[in-house]
Amino acid sequence: MGIPLRIIAIKTVCSILNFIGRRNAVSLRLHPRNGLGGYASFHVRKEDGLMMQTKRISDYSLKGEVDYARKIFEDMAHRDIVSWNVMIRGYVQNHRIGDARELFDKMPVRSSVSWNTIIMAYAQEGKTHIAMKLFIVMPDKDVIGWTAMISALSRGSHIEDAWRLFKQMPEPNSVSWASIISGFQQNGLAAETVCRFKEMLSAGVQPTSHSFTSALAATADLAMLSLSQQLYCQILKRGFESNTHIGNSAISMFIKSGSFCDARHALEDLPRPDIVTWNAMIVGYGQNGYGIEAIMSFHQMKKAQFLPDRVSFLGLLHGCSHCGYVEKGMQYFHSMQSNYGISPGPEHYACMVDLLARAGFLKEAHKLIKEMPFEPTCIFWRTLLNGCRIWGDLELGFYAAGHILELDPYNSSACLMVMDIYASAGRWKEVEEMRRQMREREARKELGCSWIEIKGMVHLFTTRDDTHPETDHIYPTLQLLSCDVAYKAEVVRN
Repeated sequence: MGIPLRIIAIKTVCSILNFIGRRNAVSLRLHPRNGLGGYASFHVRKEDGLMMQTKRISDYSLKGEVDYARKIFEDMAHRDIVSWNVMIRGYVQNHRIGDARELFDKMPVRSSVSWNTIIMAYAQEGKTHIAMKLFIVMPDKDVIGWTAMISALSRGSHIEDAWRLFKQMPEPNSVSWASIISGFQQNGLAAETVCRFKEMLSAGVQPTSHSFTSALAATADLAMLSLSQQLYCQILKRGFESNTHIGNSAISMFIKSGSFCDARHALEDLPRPDIVTWNAMIVGYGQNGYGIEAIMSFHQMKKAQFLPDRVSFLGLLHGCSHCGYVEKGMQYFHSMQSNYGISPGPEHYACMVDLLARAGFLKEAHKLIKEMPFEPTCIFWRTLLNGCRIWGDLELGFYAAGHILELDPYNSSACLMVMDIYASAGRWKEVEEMRRQMREREARKELGCSWIEIKGMVHLFTTRDDTHPETDHIYPTLQLLSCDVAYKAEVVRN
């Protein structure tokens, strides 16, 4: 192509070409014209023109102008496999999987990148069955394709199929292991997650940060301290203790396992704790009734130059609620908006209602419910009812019970709370009527349970449980402990 220019500009053009490092790609020819100017002709090599056009397709696709990118693609005199793959990826990035498939089917030759791009596209759209059909006919399956298909099956809750596919994989790497371990954890199979993690270590595969966080989350769900400590030893052994994401997961794991000492050690091992780290400590302390520790962690976080967020205040209010720090709780609640510009949400109001109701400030709790900037749900009235039951305010209790029955008449736990307040007032007709309604609806309260870990073995107990092999020894021991506590309480009173 010819571009008119003055002779004096020729040096500038040459400098530009030299600057962009394209001297091998572009040649410059000068055509004199009347000695005053000339034409500069640029000749671009075929392969470099192809590369620049492919780059333009990618750029326009990233900007969302995928139709213009397709026009450039169609106008190309020559296309290589990279051009085809870039255009397909552009469609996938813009959520036009139909156009991507149409182009994929037209490809003269396909590479593993082509196959993996379209398989992952269908997997991300939740069309696992189509992704699986393509994967089956894929000629040269690589580790990326295998891992993408395993992840897709896991996300679709087909974890057994994902595990079967994983076992057929020729040479799974650390990413493939991380994918299947994460799949088990995300499907709520905590014990199986830990087993897969152990299998990975036995196979001599180096765990990634992703596989560690999945294993930590699963161990937290199991709440087994000995297992938690073993897993953290693996983290220390492999040098991951300074990884902030892993450290945060380890802190949550230790808190759920009941070891705040180990959680504190994990915090101290982190060179750069973030807001998530501090929130894990504050919420952990608060939810487990360590109000003072939650407040101390809150102020340590501020001293470390982190601004508290909604989660920070939620943990703080939990701690105040469990320990009865009414005045402090009110101060922190009001400081959310006034000092930090954070509007309290329903969860913060629920904590405040619980704090006031537990401490016997029932009228204040009721007033807060009525003044909230949103409609109260059943949980608010249940919290107030629980406070009325503790402090014997039957009138307000009946009022709260009426709202509960109006909002959630089929909730068995709520109905049992209402029956309890009726029974306290001697209103046995209402109690019997509610029992009859519950029987008709076949409503049953979900069975609660507790467990304790002794020497690596978890012992599970339910109400009036007589299935444990040591039952004959457990209940007499509990009776002795109860008598001992009652005796010591009597001594203190006298």
